Amino acid sequence: MRSLFLRGASAAALGLFLTSGALAFDPTGNAAADAFLKRLEAGETKIVSVGDVSEDGDQVSIESIVLADSKPEGDKMEIGVATLTAAEEQADGKLAMDGLALEELTLTSDGTVMTLAQLVATEVTLPSVADLAKADSTATPGYSTVEIEGVTILDKDKTEVGVESIYLAANSMEGNWPTSGELQVTGIALTAAQMEEEAKKQLTELGYDKLSFDIASNFTWSPQTGDLDFPQFDLTGADMGSLALAFKIGGLTADVVKKLEAAKDNSEESMALLQGLSVSSLRLRFENASLVDRVLDQQAKAAGTDRAAFVTQLKAGMPMMLALLQNPDFQTSVSTALSSFLDKPGSLTVEAKPAQPVPVAQIMGTAMLAPQTLPQVLGVAVTANTAP
Repeated sequence: MRSLFLRGASAAALGLFLTSGALAFDPTGNAAADAFLKRLEAGETKIVSVGDVSEDGDQVSIESIVLADSKPEGDKMEIGVATLTAAEEQADGKLAMDGLALEELTLTSDGTVMTLAQLVATEVTLPSVADLAKADSTATPGYSTVEIEGVTILDKDKTEVGVESIYLAANSMEGNWPTSGELQVTGIALTAAQMEEEAKKQLTELGYDKLSFDIASNFTWSPQTGDLDFPQFDLTGADMGSLALAFKIGGLTADVVKKLEAAKDNSEESMALLQGLSVSSLRLRFENASLVDRVLDQQAKAAGTDRAAFVTQLKAGMPMMLALLQNPDFQTSVSTALSSFLDKPGSLTVEAKPAQPVPVAQIMGTAMLAPQTLPQVLGVAVTANTAP
C-alpha cells in the first residue's frame, strides 16, 4: 500500500539511499553509523568517503558522506550531515531508529542536480542488508513522518524548480500496511523566464511571470475489506485556481496490492486485477481564481473580438460538440453547466455517484460497447458555480 500512495515521495527521500551492496567503506568503529552506511551502498554505487563520526547520548552524527556510481559520469550523492537517533539493528536484521535527520543533500544524475536543505523522519525502519541484496527486492523504508525542506531541482537545460516543503505521514498502521496517511507539498515554484520560448510566451500572454502550486492529500484504507477512501487530493495554483479530486473504490485488499506489485511488469495481469475493483464515487471539481478569465480574455483578443462575443460563439458551438456524446439528457445538463461557467467562471464539478458500487470490468465493458450510457451507469452529474 505504501508503494501506491507514499512510495513516490518517500523514495525521493529515504528510499533514495537504500539498495544493496557489499561493504566497501572503511568501518568507522561506531556500530550505528556502520549499520546505516552499509545500507547506503548499492550495486555499482559505493561510498567514496565519510567524514567525522560523533556521538552525543543516543544520537550519532556522520559528516560528509559521498557516494558515487562506478561508471564514468555516473550518479553522485552527497550528504552534509546524517544524524541517527536511537539507532539499533533488530533481530530480523532491520535497522530501527527513533529519528533520522539528513542535512545538505545533493544528488546529481544525468545532468540534473537535486538539493535538499533538510530531511527529518521519525520512527524509521530501514530494511535489512539481506533483504536489500535480493535481486527482486521491493524492500522500502518504513516511517511515521517525513518532513523535507528546501528542495531545488536544476536540470541540464538549467530549468529550476523549487519546493518549499514536503510533509508525509503514515497516521495509522496495520502491521506493515499504512491504513491512513497524508501528503502536503508547499511552494512548488517555477518561473516563466526559465521555460522554453513557447511555454514562456503562453504564460506571459496570460499575465503570469511565475507559477506556484501546493498539494494536499489524505487517505484511509482497510487492507481486509479493500475499501480505499481518498477524500482529498487538491492541487492549488496561486492566482490560477484549484483542482480537487476525491474518490472511493472497493476491492483493493492487501492481497490485491501484493499481486499488483508482483505484476508491475505484466500489463495484462495488472489490468485483470484492476478489473476486480469497484468504483463507489468520484468527484472532480475546479475552482477558478483567475485562470479561466485570463484564458477567455486572451482567446477573445486573439480572435479579434471581445470576451462576451467570444463566449457567445463558444456556447453556440456547444450543441454540435456535445452531440458526439449521443446522450441527449446528459448533453443538456453538460451544456447548461458549461454555459453557466463560461458566463461566470466560478466552479465546475463533475461527480459520479452510482446507486451501487460499479465494477471496473463493467465500466470498461460499457465504455467499449455502449459508451453513451456511461453517465447513467455511473450516475454522473455536471454542475457549475455550486457550493463546495
